[in-house]
Amino acid sequence: MPPANQFPGRPGPHPTNPFAGPASPYQQGGAGPAMPRPALPPYPVRPPVMKPHKAPWWQREGVVSKLLVLAGGAITLIGVVMLLVIAARAGLLNPQVRVGGGAALSVALIAAALRVHGRPGGSIGGTALAGTGIAGLFIVTVAMTSFYEWLPALAGLALAGVIAGAAGALAVHWRSELLAITVTVAVASLAPVLTGGVTLSLVWFLVILQAAGVWPERLRGWCYLGFVRTLPAVGVALVYISEFRSISSLPAVLTIAGLGMLSLVVSIGKDDELHAACFASAVLPIAAQLSHLDRPVAVLTGGAVAAVMAAVAFAVPQLGTVRRIALGGVAGLLAMESAFVFTDGSWLPVLLLLPGLLVTAIAVSSKSIVTTVFGLAFGVVGGAAYIYFANPAALAFAGRADVELSHATMIGGVLLATWAVLAAQALMGSALQVRPTIAAVGAGVVGLYGATAAFVSFGSSVAGTAGFHTAHLGVTVLWVSVAMFLMGLGIRLPRYGAASLGAGLLLTGCSIAKLFLFDLQAMSGATRAATFIVVGLVLLFAGSRYAQAYARMRGGDKAAPVAQH
Repeated sequence: MPPANQFPGRPGPHPTNPFAGPASPYQQGGAGPAMPRPALPPYPVRPPVMKPHKAPWWQREGVVSKLLVLAGGAITLIGVVMLLVIAARAGLLNPQVRVGGGAALSVALIAAALRVHGRPGGSIGGTALAGTGIAGLFIVTVAMTSFYEWLPALAGLALAGVIAGAAGALAVHWRSELLAITVTVAVASLAPVLTGGVTLSLVWFLVILQAAGVWPERLRGWCYLGFVRTLPAVGVALVYISEFRSISSLPAVLTIAGLGMLSLVVSIGKDDELHAACFASAVLPIAAQLSHLDRPVAVLTGGAVAAVMAAVAFAVPQLGTVRRIALGGVAGLLAMESAFVFTDGSWLPVLLLLPGLLVTAIAVSSKSIVTTVFGLAFGVVGGAAYIYFANPAALAFAGRADVELSHATMIGGVLLATWAVLAAQALMGSALQVRPTIAAVGAGVVGLYGATAAFVSFGSSVAGTAGFHTAHLGVTVLWVSVAMFLMGLGIRLPRYGAASLGAGLLLTGCSIAKLFLFDLQAMSGATRAATFIVVGLVLLFAGSRYAQAYARMRGGDKAAPVAQH
């Protein structure tokens, strides 16, 4: 048999690899049984990932040391207070030794803190030592001013201000918010023992602490420090106001609110909600104080503070939306409270609608959502108060109108109608993008009620029952005139033609129904006749003018295609 390579086109055997090793048993032929191949996994198996073991909170780094130094600082300060107060009551040592010992211990703690803080791992201990020493000096100052009465009040407050300012500077230098918080909490907790409870001097000492934290909070963005330094002053001031109800706390209360507003304006960071809540809490003492002041003082104070806050909200450009809302909302609430303190009679709606009218006018020009919302809030509250005094029953019966309506309701009606028109413009022009038909309907209903009440109030105030009837003559004519204006507006603005025509026809029907159901029965003979004549003439004139305007509009529509050809 010839070799395979002698036949062209037929593949020959593979050449032997001289470097190949012995054949694998899986590759060898023969009569023996084939050995099974081992099963391979479809993918490599990864070893399980072990989660790191989380140590309990008390075993974490720094927790034990912080707890120990905080407990030690608190106990040390309690001992200083005992030295200053309890030892004095027990007759132990003389006052100079007690005060000098407390001051010397505090200075020694501060010196030790300055020495320890720079060492490795000494930040926690240094902060605790410094906080204890500074709080001790502050407490000694409070004792010298309020308990022993060695220092005048102004001198004691000035010395406390120096100590608090030094504490803030050291906290900024060490970048330690804990130091500032520790001093504030310690003094706020222990100072009432030295002042004999809640006193005006205690309020001022806590105001000093609040003021000392403004600049550190601004430099480092310590938002929690703002709450810690504000809440003690606010709480003590509220307790003092509720117990003594005196005007003597008004300067401290105004200072607390001013510091809260200053912090809101100058603080940095993105925690706007936290800063806004802190500012709102700082204004609570003013809200509590106004109800305990004489009426003129309360109105002037509340109005002035509200005006300043509103001016800051509009004038400071870098404020965010949340902070503007906080300033504007607090200003609005203070203005409303001032109005309620001033009067609870028929002039109340006027006092509420005036700022609402002003804010809404600003919203029309600025197209700001925040301003629009505040203007609506004032207008809604003022409108509700106005309807309470100028209620529909007083507008329908002459006897009640003589008693309940006055010049105040007349002015309030004019303000309400004007506010309704401006509110519609603000809603349509702002980013709220309220549909024009909805805004116009709401403004029309509110404005027409205000104008009606103003007419009736004027007539009743000037001429009693006769003026009441004459005013309703004017009201009916007013309704018909507004109805004709709406129908004419529908011709000039075809986009809103259907809505304007429907509103005009509805108001015309209401006017005619009022003419037959109310005017015909309530008015006297001459006034009744005059009302029918005037309304009839207005309808005749309006109908003829409407027909002419409609014909001109139709003629223009037909001439347009001819002009195009």
